[in-house]
Amino acid sequence: MITGGQMVAGLPAINFFIMKRIVALLFIVTNALWLAAQNIQEDDSTRIVQLGEVVITGKQQPQSQRLVNFFKANQSATLEDIISRLPEMSLIRRGAYGMEPSIRSFSGGQINVMVGGMRIHGACTDKMDPASIYIEPINLENLQVQTTSNGFFNGSSVGGTVNMKMAEPDFLNNGKVTGIISSGYQTAANAFFQSARLNYSSGKWAFRTSGTYRNSKNYRSGGGKEIDFSQYEKVNYSLSAKYQYDRFTSFHADLLGDDGWNIGYPALPMDVGYAAARMASVSINRENPGKALYKWETKVYANRVDHSMDDTKRPSVPMHMDMPGESRTYGMYSEGNYRLKNKQRLAIRADISSTFLKASMTMYQTGQLPMYMLTWPDNRKDQYGLSASWQIPIDSLLSLQLTGRTDLINYRLVSREAKDQVSIVGNNTGRKDLLKNLSVLMTRKMGRNFKTSVSLSYTERMPTAGELYGFYLFNAYDGYDYIGNTVLKPERSLQAEVAGSFQSGMTRIQLNGYYSKMIDYITGEVEPSLSTMTIDAKGVKSYLNISGATVAGFEASVIVSPAVNTEFVSTLRYTNGRDNDKEPLPFIAPFKNISSARYQWQKFFAQMEYEAALPQSRIREKAGERVTAGYFLLHARLGYNSLLFKNRFDIQAGMENIFDREYREHLDWGNIPRPGRNVYLQLKVQF
Repeated sequence: MITGGQMVAGLPAINFFIMKRIVALLFIVTNALWLAAQNIQEDDSTRIVQLGEVVITGKQQPQSQRLVNFFKANQSATLEDIISRLPEMSLIRRGAYGMEPSIRSFSGGQINVMVGGMRIHGACTDKMDPASIYIEPINLENLQVQTTSNGFFNGSSVGGTVNMKMAEPDFLNNGKVTGIISSGYQTAANAFFQSARLNYSSGKWAFRTSGTYRNSKNYRSGGGKEIDFSQYEKVNYSLSAKYQYDRFTSFHADLLGDDGWNIGYPALPMDVGYAAARMASVSINRENPGKALYKWETKVYANRVDHSMDDTKRPSVPMHMDMPGESRTYGMYSEGNYRLKNKQRLAIRADISSTFLKASMTMYQTGQLPMYMLTWPDNRKDQYGLSASWQIPIDSLLSLQLTGRTDLINYRLVSREAKDQVSIVGNNTGRKDLLKNLSVLMTRKMGRNFKTSVSLSYTERMPTAGELYGFYLFNAYDGYDYIGNTVLKPERSLQAEVAGSFQSGMTRIQLNGYYSKMIDYITGEVEPSLSTMTIDAKGVKSYLNISGATVAGFEASVIVSPAVNTEFVSTLRYTNGRDNDKEPLPFIAPFKNISSARYQWQKFFAQMEYEAALPQSRIREKAGERVTAGYFLLHARLGYNSLLFKNRFDIQAGMENIFDREYREHLDWGNIPRPGRNVYLQLKVQF
């Protein structure tokens, strides 16, 4: 078991056989891209026109990034607060910390959650440590949500991809140290927050470092009830370096660390004593608008996560348990964007990664010797992927995009102990799978301001390590122990999406409707012949494929400036999911709408925001779901900025859940209410 006093070790040792294959693949791809960049170019007149196009495109932010920037302006917001307000996203909540991202009701192994294009796997069998907890708003540059036709470009998935890109050092104030210092307080959880960011550049070098500290006590829900075991404490820190080799080429190095301790999970029977992540990467980037290969990046990375569940602070524990877990991932990717003839574009990505997972449980029963078993038997997943996306203009109004990806996945058990344990319930010889993904996207401009698109996709995803090898993993939501199934088929999906957008001046409207037909859908079913391991568990479930399920819904977002200095933003979403027996799928959020109006007057701003959700009565009772009531919340925010000793000074204050409503969202575990009235104060100095 990892204790708070132990430091996490360095990055994992490299398997040289795998690394030789990594280097060989990336060497071929890198050299091909480099030669193309040096030798392939179009005539001068064509190149000048294309340079203009690149500059114009670069100034147009996608709708999702505009929404991120709007919500990020609330300086008290965590990354989870920002994600939860995006129309495609929801959060599965087990506590006040470590909420699991969901895209259109797909989660876990159905989606990819990446940091700067890097794969990272949580070390907790109970999903307490999604990758999204390792990025703070202060070191976030942008957040990309990819769905349907583009959702598998970075990795095979049936639900899409969330990619969080870290901020880079800049050269804006050469020879000077610039930065931000911020501090805040929130009343609902008696929570303190401090962060700082520094940037320095000199000549061709630039450096950026940031740090964040959060200390949150048990929060109070609507009506003033204290929610026990909802506290957490964490630090996050990063260091980035950038070397500008020439006008077009730069080298990057990034380090990121995140340490959390004393993390409570009121919806689970255990808390977290210590959770730590380390990430490191080096990359080369080249951008030259005058070349056919106008953008290219190659990155090598490694990361590790250590996690330990802890029940020592829980009263009346029938049997104490230690449950440590570890994750080790390393990999590389290389991707490039080509400009072809007739205004065609081609994006290519080659990537490879290897992930080692292990989790165990030691049970201490009074008067008996400790009992030990592996909950994630030692396993390794090797992944080799290749993807391409080809954009083809048909005419000035109509365009076609073809995207494809294939992944070779090799799962295997890597210790005799793991093989012996898995052989009790399944095949322990490992497996290889070839995943295939393909999409067609047709886009048409309807005049100057309207654009519509239709896409069709076929996607696949691998079962997770828990679904394959999990051994008596207790699910507190439905009260069952879960056992993996080594012969699960990959989950598949046929998807269709229709989208429309309107843009005129400061007004932007986006509407999407989608439908997914799931094939070989992975779910848990009761195994009456097996006995439980967890005290008071209802029974044992094993993962299996069912014939199918459907997920359909729509989402919309509006950004409009109805008057001078005024901005109105609204997002809404709705999803419906059923299996082939017409039974509701679990974890399907009801209709939800968040709308904000912000008024800026000189150095002041004022913002009102409401958040509303309808009841959810379409529930899957055998999965442990309960009917969820609807709710309506009102939030108010104020801000002022000025100069203090020639440095910019910002102060923000606000009140969330003004009427102190007691409520919960449908994806919240354990029927635990969310925070009640919360007053916050945030101070920031920029120099």
